[in-house]
Amino acid sequence: MRNELDLHGTKHIDVFRKVDQFIGSHVQKGTREVFIVTGYSKEMKEIVNDVLSDYGVIPKEEWGNNGKLVIRLF
Repeated sequence: MRNELDLHGTKHIDVFRKVDQFIGSHVQKGTREVFIVTGYSKEMKEIVNDVLSDYGVIPKEEWGNNGKLVIRLF
């Protein structure tokens, strides 16, 4: 399983489910760090942040690329 989820082309209504499944599967596997490509959409980032808050993690924008989030799971 890849440790990066690219949300380009994903409808906002589908983002919550996709991110939840992605993060949940990596938590179960014990993955330490994953990446989510959101693009520059403020709304997309807000939806992703809502899902991540359920897991108690805070994403950081990748240095030099604010369209990609870095998430440390452990």
